[in-house]
Amino acid sequence: MRQQWQEKEQKRNWLVLPYDVIANILYRVGVYDILENAQKVCTTWHKICKDPAMWRVINMENNFEDVNRNERSLMQEMCKHVVDRSQGQLIDITVCDFVNKELLEYIADRSSQLRRLDHWHFAMWAESLKKFPLLEELSLYVTYISHKVIVAAGCFCPMLTTLKINYDLVWHCGDGIATAIGENLPQLKHLQLIGHIMLNNRLQAILDGCPKLELLDLRQCLCINLNGEFVKKSLEKIKCVKLPHESLQGCL
Repeated sequence: MRQQWQEKEQKRNWLVLPYDVIANILYRVGVYDILENAQKVCTTWHKICKDPAMWRVINMENNFEDVNRNERSLMQEMCKHVVDRSQGQLIDITVCDFVNKELLEYIADRSSQLRRLDHWHFAMWAESLKKFPLLEELSLYVTYISHKVIVAAGCFCPMLTTLKINYDLVWHCGDGIATAIGENLPQLKHLQLIGHIMLNNRLQAILDGCPKLELLDLRQCLCINLNGEFVKKSLEKIKCVKLPHESLQGCL
């Protein structure tokens, strides 16, 4: 019986699966394997891999601590290629330390529908935000962030409701970022500021300037004193608050 089941399983024709099922499977394979392997399997798979709908969400996060020049160049060209394949339908992209200013501008010029931008280990340039008017979520991890970026987000991304900034002490940008958030992003509903070195007055600027906050993540913001009555009352108005000493598990 087991042998018969194995023979039947071996004869299964994966090519007759519904289009959307194949697309879902291929998406899980990842960008590199789609371009280098999956799309070369057969005409059907190639057609699916060329469909702009396949590239509405692009995840190019890499797991290399040190990317050499050749790998960086390869990933930059690959990123441009898949952005082109999206044909302007891109709504969500995750990129990593291979990104430079030229590539971010390339993405911005071709992705006016972008809703979510998630990036790691490279500087964020304020100019690019001018071309993301529909952006709803901006996530910055171990990234250099200037005051100009926050101001630009407030000016050019009116739909921005989620901002995630995960600091590394090496990349710490000063507590002026907190004030800039309070002054420029009144529509925020979700704010994550992990590892931010700020005092109570900067936190208060956020609480005063962002009245719609529903989630505030302050983990590892160890300079904040939560004993003050005014701060306590302000935080009580927010549905979900993660405090400085809470675990970082699941923070990303």
